[in-house]
Amino acid sequence: MRRRDFLKLVAASGAGAVVFTGCDLSQFGDGDPKREFQIQSAVDNPQDFALGRDLWYATAYPGIAGGSGLIVRVYEGRAKKVDGNPDYPLNMGRSTALEQSLVQELYHPDRIGGPLKLKGDRGSGSFSALSWGDAQNEFNSMITAGKGSTLLITGPVSGSEAAVVDQFTKAIGGQHVTYEPEERIVLREAMRRVFGSEHLPAFDLGNAQFLLNFGAEFLNDWISPVHLSIGYGAFRAGVGGKRGRYWHVGPQLSATAANADKWVYINPGTEGLVALSLAQVMTSQGLVDKGAASSIYNGISLDDYAPDKVASKAGISADQITEMAKAFAGAKPAIAMAGTSAAAHTNGLFNLTAVYALNYLVGSVGAKGGVMLNPDSPLPDVLPNMTGGTSYRDWKPIVDKIKSGGTKLVLVHDANPVYGLPPAIGLKDALGAGTKVVSFSNFLDETTTQADLVLPTLVTLEDWGLHVPDPGPGYPTVALQQPVVKPFVDAKSFVDLLIGAATTAGGSLPWKTNEELVRTVVGQLQQAGGGNITGVDDPKEYFVTVQGQGGWWDSNKAASAAPTAPAKPTNAAEPKFDGNGEYYLLPYPTNSLSYGENSHLPWLQALPEPISTNVWSTWVDVNTSTAKKLGVETGDIVKLTTSTGSVEVAVYMNPSAPTDVLLVPFGQGHVIFSRYAEKRGENPFAFIAAQTEAETGALAWAATKVSIKKANKKVRVPRLEGSVPAYQLEEFPIIEVEAAE
Repeated sequence: MRRRDFLKLVAASGAGAVVFTGCDLSQFGDGDPKREFQIQSAVDNPQDFALGRDLWYATAYPGIAGGSGLIVRVYEGRAKKVDGNPDYPLNMGRSTALEQSLVQELYHPDRIGGPLKLKGDRGSGSFSALSWGDAQNEFNSMITAGKGSTLLITGPVSGSEAAVVDQFTKAIGGQHVTYEPEERIVLREAMRRVFGSEHLPAFDLGNAQFLLNFGAEFLNDWISPVHLSIGYGAFRAGVGGKRGRYWHVGPQLSATAANADKWVYINPGTEGLVALSLAQVMTSQGLVDKGAASSIYNGISLDDYAPDKVASKAGISADQITEMAKAFAGAKPAIAMAGTSAAAHTNGLFNLTAVYALNYLVGSVGAKGGVMLNPDSPLPDVLPNMTGGTSYRDWKPIVDKIKSGGTKLVLVHDANPVYGLPPAIGLKDALGAGTKVVSFSNFLDETTTQADLVLPTLVTLEDWGLHVPDPGPGYPTVALQQPVVKPFVDAKSFVDLLIGAATTAGGSLPWKTNEELVRTVVGQLQQAGGGNITGVDDPKEYFVTVQGQGGWWDSNKAASAAPTAPAKPTNAAEPKFDGNGEYYLLPYPTNSLSYGENSHLPWLQALPEPISTNVWSTWVDVNTSTAKKLGVETGDIVKLTTSTGSVEVAVYMNPSAPTDVLLVPFGQGHVIFSRYAEKRGENPFAFIAAQTEAETGALAWAATKVSIKKANKKVRVPRLEGSVPAYQLEEFPIIEVEAAE
């Protein structure tokens, strides 16, 4: 039976939540199996009913790109396996390790089982259990007392959740701020300045011939790794049999850089200078339209950035810059991208705008094989696009207001700013100064332990939602999230709690529950017309079809025409570093733990970092020759000292690490965050200098200098590599073996 016919059938029978049942319809012979489906409907029966066969549900995970499509295998009411949804256009059947770990999040042994009330000191982690009735009464009292002076802190939100957050904030007269990795704040502002867009773009890698990437970890955890990896696979397969070429420019041989045809090392923070030098070569040698460059680089004299004037600052030769410029200009369509560490400097915005402007020079903006702009949400009022985060500079007045008592109530959901913001900002102390704090959290973490009241919320596989991905695939897309199992603990939907709180505050939201919101908005999508679902008039069947496909999208509606030049110029700037240390300190997000938000999941703790293969710990990558100079080797403990403080970590000798750069992964150093993460390793946010990007005010986490000293202690670094150290192949003779006749 075709899936389309099956969905029509289950729409009539009420089995709409299921995509596939895996059953053999031949048992029904020539009869109509509709009655059998009505009897054993996966919707009408309890979710833990023992059917004796697999059920497969489509849903979505909002934590990657604002919404990736998933298929979840459920057996006897228990989620067993997560895979990508082959229908959903952003990830097309693929998934990340994080999405695979959603099953662990659901059944985590340290998940909070019900409402909690603080009974000890702030930060002690000492709570007593409450019934939901008592907890909601206390929460409602806090909402009433804090009306007009409430701060809501969330992770990035979009779609239906963003609509409720917006209406809730208005109802209580409060303020909403978003916590997300600070380099993404710089990236969003760069998109506004270069492309005049509020949304992150889509990169048409599958049709490109050349990729020039400045530091963006697009094969790791950068913005939309699955979508970009799919495009990269097509890029490497080649258009018409011609394999695309990839050059990576940056200070770290990361897992993404290791996939490149050529890695070009440059000094940290000089990405923008190199990009302007490339533009100078391309224009001066007639490789691109010189006239167009004047509007693209308005106010910047490219001749001031000729290769011989930039080379020494960037730690690269003038010939290398010229070679790179010719390669990029000579292989069209070509794409230039930048992100991650390139954005995390005091001149991060300049770095990104200078790199992305290169796409205009080679005609790649809005063109096949280039940078494609994403359109607005199909229903902006009820499905808002994702908004950017709050910069480190903007956090300062927020924290000061909490300290002064101007904020009476702080609500936190899907964010851990006490861990992720440098201690110098004083957020932890501010939360302990008398302000009431409510945490909507499933785990005790550094921020949750500062709360007076903890209200656990449903996790991804238990809740409803509609999400607008950012970046999208180049056309309007909405991911539908639905519960695939009954709640495993006594938790409630965050959206339901906000709707109830808004009513308490005297507001009137148009929906009573999160599920009602989702069903209503899907009905509005049907009324608006278009999209991937056609020829379905019955509202129930339409909703079931959206459930079955995992969302709604319209590939016929692309963004409006792309601009011809950057919308707003950005002044050229060189990087500035804090401290007198001999080495650059370069923290980096890993493929598993990212910036530390996933450290509570043991599958991700055990996933090896691709270059070092290290797991479960914090280490510092030290170049082999630098290690010999310092008299250390893998496993030796060293003391890293910045202007902010000192930490002790183990050495990992890495021959690919630059001699003047020390690399430390993000992710560890949690004081509390489940048995798998707490008191493990060090948190780089705690000892980097509180430098900010000059124009956006975002935290410049790559702008710190550090000194290193041997501590005369040794540990065994857990790693898949075992006892064989990494080495450069060039150090060993190449043995040629003749083939036998």
